[in-house]
Amino acid sequence: MAKNILSKLKESFISIFPIVAIVLVLGLTVSPLSSYDIIKFIISAILLIVGMSFFTVGADSAMFTMGSSVGGNLSKSRKIVSFILISFCIGFIVTMAEPDLSVLASQVISLNKWLFICVVALGFGICLALFVLSIIFQIKIKYLLIASYLIVFVLAIFVPEAYLPISVDAGAVTNGPISVPFVLAFGMGISAVRSGKHKEEDNFGLIALTSVGPLITTMLMCILVGKNPETSQAIITETQTGTALQMFNEFGVEFLSNILNILVVLIPIIIFFFIYNYFFLKYPKTQIIKIIIGLVYTYLGIVVFLTGIMTGFLPVASVLGFNIATSNVSWLLIPIAALIGLTTSLVEPAVHVTNKKVEEMTQGRISKKVMMITICIGTSISLVISILRVLFNINFIYLIIPIYAVCIILTFFCPAIFTSIAFDSGGVASGAMSTGFVLPFVMGVAQANGVDIMFGGFGTIAFIAAMPIFTILILGVTYNIIYKLKAPKEKRKRKKPVEIIEFDLGEE
Repeated sequence: MAKNILSKLKESFISIFPIVAIVLVLGLTVSPLSSYDIIKFIISAILLIVGMSFFTVGADSAMFTMGSSVGGNLSKSRKIVSFILISFCIGFIVTMAEPDLSVLASQVISLNKWLFICVVALGFGICLALFVLSIIFQIKIKYLLIASYLIVFVLAIFVPEAYLPISVDAGAVTNGPISVPFVLAFGMGISAVRSGKHKEEDNFGLIALTSVGPLITTMLMCILVGKNPETSQAIITETQTGTALQMFNEFGVEFLSNILNILVVLIPIIIFFFIYNYFFLKYPKTQIIKIIIGLVYTYLGIVVFLTGIMTGFLPVASVLGFNIATSNVSWLLIPIAALIGLTTSLVEPAVHVTNKKVEEMTQGRISKKVMMITICIGTSISLVISILRVLFNINFIYLIIPIYAVCIILTFFCPAIFTSIAFDSGGVASGAMSTGFVLPFVMGVAQANGVDIMFGGFGTIAFIAAMPIFTILILGVTYNIIYKLKAPKEKRKRKKPVEIIEFDLGEE
């Protein structure tokens, strides 16, 4: 275990170093930060490294084991109704526990926080149940996704303008550090038992489907509310100063808050698993101890990671965005946005978890490295689009609808497995770093340009969820073209006469 943690620490450092370097360079040049903010940011970066390392170790030994075992065992049930109901409950509980969703909900003051979270969790649970039905009745996820997005396009016509970005953001943040390991393994456990000829494709697409469900339910809620929301709370736009004691107090308060909040939302998942294990799985004590240790690592990892994000990264991001937009070198916003976009996905725990599973399930045909590069390019493009949207005050719907429309068209020219992986990747790219760093950065730019945060800030996470889908679909189309070009040559090779060599075995 210790050796594994050291390996993860090294990986986490390599992932986080680029974004830290960019922020420090900007904080010392274009957007001067106080020594107080710089020290706080460096401490937060260390917390991110430690937190991400602990989380990935815990996810491997606990969350994946729990999800896959429950999914595999549940899929043997002959009672479809109970199968679907339990799947819905799992989706609802896991989403309620997602910290990224809580961070987003706290920034929308015109909607009740818990109502917002419950509506999102409802959509997630419904779509998890739909995924189960698709496996049982051998319905391709691709068709469910296309039908779901067509519903989204229709609902977008009726959603109040300021609520639309929030609705799409709500769908994007549901797949974070808690939900992805558990639900992804749950889906794989079901497909391993229930899938037929499309078994490999069935391992992917769950994250995508559970992202669009919350989008639909949130849109319906916003239509019922029927009015544009108020502007969210003020954001930090000036670098902070203070004493070492004040800094210690900031980290301490956030840490204690996360300890309580994450524990409260994790308890339902833990209780559900151990009750299910007692009646159905009946794991030996050694396996239970291993799962408990993994849960402790997962819990501490998320707490430490979020403490770093909320204390050091979030306030610095909004200050950077505001200062650069109001400086004499505001033209640097686009290249800086592109650089930040390239590096933020490297820090998302859910991205690393998904990429690892993609490589395993495709037996190395789609490597972690290729996946990471493609997702980072998509995230980079998405942040550039977000900044351009603020600078030119472009209506959100004029950008997001065409992006998804193009993605749907590309699915018809892309191998089925790439389609599912692409939509999954969009879901995991929009995690803690998106809500805790990228979104505040764009809000700072919006504030500097006099654009209402509700119109110019929210919606950023939606672009982060959309563009990796586009880039991976392009990768899939390219793969398809290359495969078709190679196929005739391989076919000709197979037609070459085979020389049969007979061996003289002698007389018996």
